[in-house]
Order: sequence, then structure tokens, then C-alpha cells
Amino acid sequence: MSHQRVVLWVMILMAATGLLDASRADDAAQLHLAVGVAVSYLCFLWYRGDSDARGYRRSRWLSVALVAFTVATIPYYLVRSRRGGERGQALLAYAAYLAAAAFAVWVGMAVHIGLA
Repeated sequence: MSHQRVVLWVMILMAATGLLDASRADDAAQLHLAVGVAVSYLCFLWYRGDSDARGYRRSRWLSVALVAFTVATIPYYLVRSRRGGERGQALLAYAAYLAAAAFAVWVGMAVHIGLA
């Protein structure tokens, strides 16, 4: 799966989570674990594809940490896998990705409010 598809699927999941949170908060709380697992899996797919493309040797512990602590581990991977001049740009892109994911949740909630 391409990097862009992984990011698209994560954004779709975030928007769907926002929609469910706004419509049925009690039912949505039960789905947060499933969404978290799905997002972690998609982020691992991105990590695997990115590390293969860069020739970065994946360690078992970094792979486990990336699945368990996705948000905190990706910046570590970005710093380790990029050359000096690429690190800042990669971290800024990741920050933009996190902001976009939060915005997708908000859009999902706004869609429900607009439809209600």
C-alpha cells in the first residue's frame, strides 16, 4: 500500500471516529480500541514501506514500539532514518499529519452536527 493510501485511510478512520463520537458517544467509546488498532496497523504499514524505500534496517524493538506507541515513536524513527537536512522537514510533515488527523476528527463531528 502506498504512503498516500495509508494516510488517506487514517484520515478516513479519524473522520469516521469523529462522526461516531458526535452521534453516539456511548457506542463510539467501544470502537476507539478497534480504531486505535487499525491506525497503529496502518502506521506500521507506512513505516515498513518507508524503511524499505530508504534501506533502513528495522529492529524488532522499534517495530514493537511503533505499534504500541505510534505517535511518540514515529518522530524517533524520522530522526534516525533521515539525513541531517531532511530531519526538520520530516518532523514538520509529521506535525502537519497529526494536525490533519485532528482536523479530520473535527470534520466528522461537524458533519454530524450539520446533518442533525
